[in-house]
Amino acid sequence: MTLPLAQRLELVQTLWDSIADEQIGPELTESDRELIDHRLERFLADGDPGLDANEVLGA
Repeated sequence: MTLPLAQRLELVQTLWDSIADEQIGPELTESDRELIDHRLERFLADGDPGLDANEVLGA
């Protein structure tokens, strides 16, 4: 027996949501957190947002 498309899509969405809920990233060390914070501070202080996506992609 095959479920109707709408029910199959709902099932896939439910499965996907349950997988996403269980995703746990790697545990960061204090050193990792400090490095990330330092790099973020430097990025924000720089004021240069980098290249436009269209420029990078050659569009």
